[in-house]
Amino acid sequence: MSGRSKLIVLVLMMSLAVVFPPRVNAALSVTISPASQSAPQGSQASYTVSFSGGLLGTTYAFSLSGLSGYVSYDFSPSQVSAISGSSTLVISTTQVPGTYCPGIYAFTVSVTNIGTPVDTGSASGNLYVSLVGPPLVVGVSTDKSSYIKGDKIILQVTMNRPAEGTITVTPPSGSPRTYTFQTYSATSVTQTLTASQPYGTYTVSVSADDYCNSYNTAAASYSVGPNTYSVSIQLSGVPQQYSATLQVDGQNQGTVPGSQLKTLSFPIGTTHTVTVGQYVSGDTGVQYYCAQNTMSVSSSGSFTFSYQTQYQLTVATDPANVTQVSGGGWFNAGSSAQTSPAPQTVSGSTGVQYVFQSWSVDGSPQSGSQITVTMNGPHTAVAKYSTQYLLTVNSPGGLGNPQGGVYYDAGSTAQFSVSSPVGILVQQVFVRWTGDYSGTSPQGSVTMDGPKTVSATWTTSYTNVYVAGGAVVILLLVGAILVARRRGNKGATKEAKQEEKPKETKEKKE
Repeated sequence: MSGRSKLIVLVLMMSLAVVFPPRVNAALSVTISPASQSAPQGSQASYTVSFSGGLLGTTYAFSLSGLSGYVSYDFSPSQVSAISGSSTLVISTTQVPGTYCPGIYAFTVSVTNIGTPVDTGSASGNLYVSLVGPPLVVGVSTDKSSYIKGDKIILQVTMNRPAEGTITVTPPSGSPRTYTFQTYSATSVTQTLTASQPYGTYTVSVSADDYCNSYNTAAASYSVGPNTYSVSIQLSGVPQQYSATLQVDGQNQGTVPGSQLKTLSFPIGTTHTVTVGQYVSGDTGVQYYCAQNTMSVSSSGSFTFSYQTQYQLTVATDPANVTQVSGGGWFNAGSSAQTSPAPQTVSGSTGVQYVFQSWSVDGSPQSGSQITVTMNGPHTAVAKYSTQYLLTVNSPGGLGNPQGGVYYDAGSTAQFSVSSPVGILVQQVFVRWTGDYSGTSPQGSVTMDGPKTVSATWTTSYTNVYVAGGAVVILLLVGAILVARRRGNKGATKEAKQEEKPKETKEKKE
């Protein structure tokens, strides 16, 4: 630098020293305007920070201290290169919940030069934050009141202002589970869980604060059950020694004993058809009948199938299969059963018939061709028939007026006959019986152990003709003799009369 130039610089520095004399033992002056300011929660507070008495040719920076937490503030400008100047301080109460709870906050603004020697100054200010909105209120709910194992559980926590808190889920047994949350606005948070054991009722407790001194709690509950439902099946009216068959959706599932419960398990949300055997066999002639033996199930429960005791009425004939009689079958205990009328006479094979005698119930005779039986147990009703066999008495052209050709009880003795001889002069004379009986007497008998046939054999007799002719001859001879005698008697009588007349006269005279 030339001498002239050095002279010019020296003159300028002297001039500046006159205009801006150097600070001697005086602190940098800092002011905040306004020194105290109010701001509702969620808004901003603006201050003007001014300083004076700075060092010539020095740059000064603005800083803030005294506000704890995550302070959100801004200086505009943040630096000033002058011996005096100002900056706008903006403190935000919106960025981080909890930084500014309702109350008075003191802070300090410092203005410090950049470089040496250190030159600094400070001023204090206050920020009064006022409450906005109602006090904190939290709530908790679940998307359903009950869940099955494996379901997703959505817990929802709602709040009317920014808050932080703890969610505690307490199971029916065992240790609670804890979850934390933070929100920076009036919103809701969700916590997703998976339903698992233990089964029972769970309690959800929420404890929260609004980052300040406002606290609130809420609670809810839900239940967790298995992912299957159980159905208990039982029978009524069936003795314990018997069982009914069991089907589910048409598939065999074993049996249900009369004295036990049968438990079935199905996935939640499914529907199934449960069927038990409509008939359960008991002792001989006894069964148990279920009128409604099918039901549809879709949720847990206990179901009873009711059975009615039934007794069998067996209807038959004696001898067996003589004819058709009806009325047999199964009847509810205590009811009445009626047989069909029994036919009085039933034709069998050739020469055989059956004649109704009476009904027999369990061996006891009953009157009438149709009977009513009280079904207080198994019963057997038998229509009793006697077997009869036909005796056929044959005689040519009905000769001799054959008798005895009718039906007879089996085992009885049948009497039969013909009249012999038949005719006057020329006669038909019985000779013998042929067929199922042999004999020469016009009368006979046979044991009816089956259909019988007897036939009369005849012969022609002329004896009476001969006798009659002889008799005529004899009669003629006798007649002739008698006539002759009569004639002889007449002559003798006349002579005798003539002899008697003198005799009578003599006697008269005497």
